[in-house]
Amino acid sequence: METRVSLQEKLYDLFLLDQQVRGLRTRLDAATRRLTLQDKKLGQLRQQQAELADQFKHAQAEVSTLEHQSNDAEERVTKLREQMNSVRNNKEYSAMLVEVNTLKDEKSKLEDQALAKMSTSDDLKQRLEDVKTQADTQAKLVESAKTEVINAKNEVGVQLNDATEKREAAASLIPADILATFERLADHYDGETMGQIEEQDRRRREYTCNGCYMELPIERVNAVMVKPDTLVTCPSCNRFLYIKQELKAEIGAK
Repeated sequence: METRVSLQEKLYDLFLLDQQVRGLRTRLDAATRRLTLQDKKLGQLRQQQAELADQFKHAQAEVSTLEHQSNDAEERVTKLREQMNSVRNNKEYSAMLVEVNTLKDEKSKLEDQALAKMSTSDDLKQRLEDVKTQADTQAKLVESAKTEVINAKNEVGVQLNDATEKREAAASLIPADILATFERLADHYDGETMGQIEEQDRRRREYTCNGCYMELPIERVNAVMVKPDTLVTCPSCNRFLYIKQELKAEIGAK
């Protein structure tokens, strides 16, 4: 003769399978989250590397431009000095001398600017090398995280599929309204949808829910024991209550 399974037992079976599925998913999700975080960090480093490379390129271009302008000023000064040797009137000589001095001042400023920009360029180059090293190291961590995800899928995948199928089968045995409540509690309590009745003092008839640790009315404990097709909830946390067979037998024997 086939043993009849009570509603409480069916819900408890679903509870255990739901916890198994959540545990397996947690392992896989944890590996996936680590990969996502590592990949995000790599993306940030690559972006920083690209930005520094662009800044370094522009700094070098500015140094080159300033050096070219400084050389142009030097060439102009050389030509003016050559022309000054053939000038015959003081007015024209004085005008050239003023231009020479102006160009020398401009050349000095350009050289100072070029030196400052070269210093900036050197700093950028060092920062770029540092970030590149960090990015290369991070890329290795990403590859390691990818391997971890693959391993987790290989280890957990088959078990998860099997547990999920069993959970779906168990869920199909539960009335729709109760299943909806179960799913809502599962989301709220991260899978801890049922509270086990724990005995604190049998003589005083004191029992608690191990989900919220609050004391349970003895009427609810009795209902769980004598009405196996009735689902009883904890008045404090609203979890479905269940009782271990060993405790149930001990209380019943008394």
